[in-house]
Amino acid sequence: MFCGDGFLPLIIRIRDGMFDPETTELAAGLVRIVRMHDRETAVHLDATSALARRIANAMQLPIDVVMTIELAARLHDIGKLGVHRDVLQKAGPLTTPEWGAMRMHTEIGAAALQDTPKLAFLAPIVRAHHERIDGEGYPDGLRGDEIPLESRVVAVADAFHAMTSALTILAANAGPQFDAGVVETTLTLLHYGRRKRFSIAS
Repeated sequence: MFCGDGFLPLIIRIRDGMFDPETTELAAGLVRIVRMHDRETAVHLDATSALARRIANAMQLPIDVVMTIELAARLHDIGKLGVHRDVLQKAGPLTTPEWGAMRMHTEIGAAALQDTPKLAFLAPIVRAHHERIDGEGYPDGLRGDEIPLESRVVAVADAFHAMTSALTILAANAGPQFDAGVVETTLTLLHYGRRKRFSIAS
């Protein structure tokens, strides 16, 4: 059954002794470092973690799996600490070398977690969160059930937050940048009512 209790910081979500205080404090400390490096990424980690937990609960996964997914989602982009801030915050399209650097964040994050004993169990999940069911993802080209279930949940939550963030930006710029009527039609077409989730200036 879905447990819609809202997001609580992982530091106080210690259940059944699965994550001890040192583990949760390590995770919280890494997120604080990410926030200093790139606030937008930190906000994304928070939102993705909350959504991944809700998805995992709705799938009726065991509580230890739910908590593992939540923690992995909270750290899934930790490898972006190894990506230059100019690339992370670039407004326009990334060049081929920049995109290559960005894609390395899965391997960087997994390596960092693997070297941290308390968080090493999350490394395979973080490494695989950009794999695709059809095998066209990265970094290892895993396909289908080769991809850890935890990674598959994180991937959906990750993509959903990125897409809804883009739609929010689209709605916010309706009028000055985009035709408001076209934007409203687009959001309605995508089942996002302006009165429900987005505010479009008239």
